[in-house]
Amino acid sequence: MFYERCVDNQEIVLLQNNATIERDATDCLYKINLFNLQNICFCTMARFVLVLILVHFTYYQQTHGIYVLFDRFEQSVGQDIMWMDLRVRKYNRTMTTLNGTVYLYQEASDDFQFQLDIFYSRLGNQQFNHVPVKLPSAGTCSFLDNLHATYPQHMKLIGNVPERGKCPITPRQIIALDIEFPNDVVPKNMVRPGLYKAVIRGYHGRREIMNYAFVLKAIDN
Repeated sequence: MFYERCVDNQEIVLLQNNATIERDATDCLYKINLFNLQNICFCTMARFVLVLILVHFTYYQQTHGIYVLFDRFEQSVGQDIMWMDLRVRKYNRTMTTLNGTVYLYQEASDDFQFQLDIFYSRLGNQQFNHVPVKLPSAGTCSFLDNLHATYPQHMKLIGNVPERGKCPITPRQIIALDIEFPNDVVPKNMVRPGLYKAVIRGYHGRREIMNYAFVLKAIDN
């Protein structure tokens, strides 16, 4: 598989490891950046999830003219630790935005481990199929530092986000105000129309302490 060859090419890894994903970047760049992501953190603005969903996007045939929108957000477990009061609203005729506040009630550190499962619905009828993409789980702080290093321009759009190198992450309120899905970092030539659902589960030891999901809609532009 190209993914394996790309990861095994150490020269490319060293060259592209800290590069920012651009629209005209190579497939290898997308895979290298995503391969080095270590976990899913508590500070889960939608921009955090998009970099992991890109792993799924790269598995599909090329399709041009795709536009990605927020569809909805769901949280089913963990409101006592972190309440993610996020909602998607229609900003105008062609765009949706993410709004709300993330209330972090407890300190978050690398003791909290997160894992991601990705699902795809071609027809957009809520019949999702699991995508067999295996990503390693890891701690909160290291993932957040990776995002600061790789996507600084997007981290600046999130209010009161923990600064790079801070661990543990102290209780706080993180603000999302009319955040549009950042289509500039999406490899549109690799996206198929439909719904993409990223389900994130957090664990402390073997106990599940968090469960939430972002749903994105990919449409022909």
